[in-house]
Amino acid sequence: MARRFLYLFIPDFAFDWRRNGDSALTSGDRPLIMTRRVAGSEIIAAADSAAVQQGIQVGRSLADARAMLPDLKALEADMGADRKRLEQLAAWCQHYTPMVAADSSATPFNGEGGSAGLYLDITGCAHLFRREGAEDTRTEEQALGRDCLAALSRFGFAARLAVADTPDAARAIARFSPSTLTLVPPGKTSMALEPLPVAALGLVPATVEALDRVGLRRIAQIIGKPRAPLVSRFGAAMVEALDRALGQRPAALDMRLPEVPFRERLAFAEPIALREDLERAARQCLAGLCRRLEREQAGARRVRVRFFRVDGAVPQITVGTSRPCRDADVLFRLLVQHFDKLDPGFGIDVAVADILESDMAGGVQGALGATAGQDRDAVADLGDRLANRLGGEAIYRLQPTESHRPERAERRGDIRPSGKPLHWSNLRPLTPERARPVRLMRRPEQVEATALLPDHPPARFRWRGAEYRVAEAAGPERLAPEWWRTDAEDGAAVDAMTRDYFRLEDQDGRRFWLYREGLAERGEKPQWYLHGLFS
Repeated sequence: MARRFLYLFIPDFAFDWRRNGDSALTSGDRPLIMTRRVAGSEIIAAADSAAVQQGIQVGRSLADARAMLPDLKALEADMGADRKRLEQLAAWCQHYTPMVAADSSATPFNGEGGSAGLYLDITGCAHLFRREGAEDTRTEEQALGRDCLAALSRFGFAARLAVADTPDAARAIARFSPSTLTLVPPGKTSMALEPLPVAALGLVPATVEALDRVGLRRIAQIIGKPRAPLVSRFGAAMVEALDRALGQRPAALDMRLPEVPFRERLAFAEPIALREDLERAARQCLAGLCRRLEREQAGARRVRVRFFRVDGAVPQITVGTSRPCRDADVLFRLLVQHFDKLDPGFGIDVAVADILESDMAGGVQGALGATAGQDRDAVADLGDRLANRLGGEAIYRLQPTESHRPERAERRGDIRPSGKPLHWSNLRPLTPERARPVRLMRRPEQVEATALLPDHPPARFRWRGAEYRVAEAAGPERLAPEWWRTDAEDGAAVDAMTRDYFRLEDQDGRRFWLYREGLAERGEKPQWYLHGLFS
């Protein structure tokens, strides 16, 4: 299939979206400019079409512009706000095609005032706009283009677009052709480029001036010229730009998002806004995704549903699962709890469901062992609902780590199983001699202890100002230091001394877990610490 690209050019992008949100800017049709401070003076960063037609130039001072047009209205440039609005528009354009890229050379305030441009790779997408009985590809592309222009007009944007075989050709035609919608037939790129000025290739001003001095003002005058003389006189960049426009050299586009393998799209004849309609649309998209997952023997781990509003906003809901899932009802239950925060605005005309992360999943066993499997799935579904409602950080599970030190033997982890095998030291059974307390201190607390002999358990100890007399004791369980763990600065071992753990019970039946750090026979001064409490 031949590649087809659509270029969307908005000459007054930075001004159009501000006018749409502020009625004061539209009153009186006053020329608008945007300024930024450079070396202590206000410089014009962008000017709308009305200001440019009256002689205002980007780069001049605000004082000079006001001398020419006293009624000129000036706004402060905000590149961050323009970049965010362009990203929102690019996200909205993804309901035409998943492949959308911003034109880095035509973003607001990038040397060309407040204009902006977007590339859309519409290869294989135009048929979605095919009218009944129409078989002509150009008719499909024309319907797509008209739909896009009509939507942008509702958003408050005055735009031009072109469709061609290469992205650079579409860009040149959209920016330099007076027509609002231009469709270049497949294979006719060279013919469409010939009447355009050489500046349409995106050349730097110095190269355009050099070409103008020798009488080369139109692309038709350089298409058939030998390449070697052009390179030697005007540089390789000019020839490379021409080759990209003609499709003889590939163009590198930074697409906004990678294409996902599983996607379902649902378009509506009329915008919808009722919650039951939105839920029905989400169910239908999820059902289609799950049928595809079933054929691929895969399961979803992270699902996103986007709703494209008629005003250009794209609210979305993203949920995750702790296990590969291809049950549409389970996925819908995770999504529907976020529908209260979904604002349909003036209506939604397209819904798109994507699987952002998937995993292989085998068949589901039926009757044999169904009770155990159902219980396990119910626990996983409960964890998914809590995590998607409260946030992934609020729900966690303890995962064993490769350490025999109690404070490092476990760590907080994602409720989703990682699939990594556990270390053998963490799989040893906890025998009565290796019992662990229910409550482990965040940090071991030092205590004062008295023992009959250096290697005996304590007979009594003082902790937090209270004294406890030991009635029963068991141990020790000796844990050697982890000599391979070193401090990053001096290379010394983090745990340099051996620990002897004892399980103690006082005269009132309270049970403690204490350890003695350091061995007297090695000349070390032993210290006692309380590390945990048994139930």
